[in-house]
Amino acid sequence: PICPASGKAYVIVVSLITAACLFGDSMLYIVLPVHYQDAGLSSLWEVGIILSMNRLIRLPLNPLVGRLYRVISIGGILLATLLAAVSTLGYALAESLAVWLLLRAVWGLSWTLLRIGGFFCILDVSDNSTRGYYMGLYNGLYRIGSLVGMLLGGILADFMGFSATAALFGSGTAL
Repeated sequence: PICPASGKAYVIVVSLITAACLFGDSMLYIVLPVHYQDAGLSSLWEVGIILSMNRLIRLPLNPLVGRLYRVISIGGILLATLLAAVSTLGYALAESLAVWLLLRAVWGLSWTLLRIGGFFCILDVSDNSTRGYYMGLYNGLYRIGSLVGMLLGGILADFMGFSATAALFGSGTAL
């Protein structure tokens, strides 16, 4: 099983881990179109390709990660967290389209591991009478990471700069 025991506490923990991992990804959607030159990019079309890369990588990864979870269990959430921290910290250093695409592919793998791991966790700890409640709890809590990433990311990038904000969010994810 993904979650080592049953209960609401595990769904909350996995949701909050997922939320922390979303800081950097969500920040990019608000900040990168405005600060693309600070991120080492030369045009807005690069931003569009970069922001779509993680979605393109997730399509073929979903079935593979589903099978992978049969082997790695909770290790998938830990690996996803490490990859999310690395990709977000990498945003602070990236200065070329190729590096950005690689980092977004890493984030795509991370998000696939997080999302499928969260779903498996819910399946492990729920029954027919609690599954909907746990799905709502998971979705509601992990989206806090999107809120933090977008709201604080936009504000902090304007005051601290793009790289400092990415480094801060990557550190937050690592913690």
